Amino acid sequence: MIPHAPRLLLGALALFILAGCASTRTHRPSDDSERQALAATADGQFDSALRMARLYRSRNDPRALDWYARAAAIPPRTHHSASAEEQHGTILERGRLDSGDAPQEPGHVVLKPSPRKAYRWYRSAAYHGSPYAMADLGRWHADRGDMAGALRWRMRHAVYMRELYKLAPLRAAAGEPASVGRLRLDGPSLNAVIARIQRDAARGDAEAQVDLGALHEAGLGVAEDTAEALRWYQRAGAQGNVYGQYFAGLALGRGSKGLQADVDAAAAWFAQAQAQQFYLAEEAYWRKAIAPPFFIFE
Repeated sequence: MIPHAPRLLLGALALFILAGCASTRTHRPSDDSERQALAATADGQFDSALRMARLYRSRNDPRALDWYARAAAIPPRTHHSASAEEQHGTILERGRLDSGDAPQEPGHVVLKPSPRKAYRWYRSAAYHGSPYAMADLGRWHADRGDMAGALRWRMRHAVYMRELYKLAPLRAAAGEPASVGRLRLDGPSLNAVIARIQRDAARGDAEAQVDLGALHEAGLGVAEDTAEALRWYQRAGAQGNVYGQYFAGLALGRGSKGLQADVDAAAAWFAQAQAQQFYLAEEAYWRKAIAPPFFIFE
């Protein structure tokens, strides 16, 4: 079972970054393009580090991973740094630097797939706000038959994206099998997962409290009740859980039937999430996230 401790994760990433820095110092540039790109990184800016990562990636050079790590660590945390983390995870999971799907030629293979390392980068990106990493984690858990993990991240992605309607097949799962990503569930197994979430939430597990809030927001296995969802999000947020804080802000900012919108209260929750470097909680992002959806009919 992979640990769920963001602080331990950040420590591991720091060691990885330091190791990458040490290896970079001993490398001599092979041409002017590499020499100029390396010289530009002296400014310590994200764009320069990312340019270096992309250059090495285009050359199928595993040093790209070092530079993605360095770019991701440069403050402030933004959607760009979360994207660098997510890209790092994608490379490690696939075991290749290109984006192709055809088998690699033997001479092009420079990495071995490392799903466990990929998981840590996906998780770091998700806890910095990346919706892509949320989807990656849902798929990652589904591919390994972990229905609880797959459901957690599928729900979190759906809450942010306003795509709870896509969970509709699961609402009918009590009678027939349904899918969470690539994972097939039957009614009893889904109900067992929901029961465990309820037990863990009642015992004070903040992650389970977020999950239970999402279940209530989706009406999945429990009563659909946004006000009740908010209460669970707030309980998790009060413990410092960044998803509890962010989803409490979304629920209050969006409002719903039975829950009056309160943008000022939402802003206070978003501020707590932003303090944990969750970029979606920056005002420019949350204002868009709570704005009423609109549809264009042609």
